Amino acid sequence: MHWLLHILGQPAAAVGESPLRIGSDPGSEIYVAHPGVAHLHARLIPDAAGLLWIEPAADEAADVHVNGRRIVRGAMLAPGDELHLGSCALRLSSAIKPDSAKRPAAQPTNFSGRVLLRALSGAETGRAHVLVNSLCIGRSDLSEVRIDDTALAERQILLQRQGNDILVKNLSPVLEMRVDGWICEEAVLQPGSHISIEQHRFRFEAPCGESSSLTDPEMAVPMQPVNMSALPPADPARRIFSPAQWILLAVAIAISGFFIILLSFSP
Repeated sequence: MHWLLHILGQPAAAVGESPLRIGSDPGSEIYVAHPGVAHLHARLIPDAAGLLWIEPAADEAADVHVNGRRIVRGAMLAPGDELHLGSCALRLSSAIKPDSAKRPAAQPTNFSGRVLLRALSGAETGRAHVLVNSLCIGRSDLSEVRIDDTALAERQILLQRQGNDILVKNLSPVLEMRVDGWICEEAVLQPGSHISIEQHRFRFEAPCGESSSLTDPEMAVPMQPVNMSALPPADPARRIFSPAQWILLAVAIAISGFFIILLSFSP
């Protein structure tokens, strides 16, 4: 996973697979010339699973906020997150801008599973909205995801299925919609894509479709034939019942015969 860290007034910094130091020290991997940034303010730490973490420095002046929440020890980051190092604002985005014209065939959406839009902000944080064919976000009571915010339009964002893809559109250009940190009017969503409009944030969740082209034939393990002659001969009696089961069956038959005899001699 590769990311871009956008810093106001500076070129975007690429974040790869190595830890990076952020600070006002010119020797830092990400140099931020801002009076509110400490000498060593924070570290960006990628891990083997493709996730990215931010860790504030031990200095008490190294104040770090992610999406308006202060981070004490560390936090996992996602594309579109807004970072504040002191009074310096930064934004994290995916390395490639989502494109509505380019359909990423490598990871088609698997519609046999649950396709969800999960809220990441506000009173409904964590709530998942199921997406079947379309789903609208807005201020209207008719919207599947209603947000009581006068800044939003009645119908602000539309998620709609198009073939094997989910297309997201910004229906009201008054407010900017960001997908994975990029300003977009419309884009094709990938499983894990983050959508934000003002302070409202959502994550698109869906299982990826299986693709045989993703399997490396050299890595595939061939199926080994089974040598039937090497297997021990099967016992027909043990194949049906175990010895304990045979005993229980015999006892059940004996008890049944006893009750039949009693009923036969009863008046």
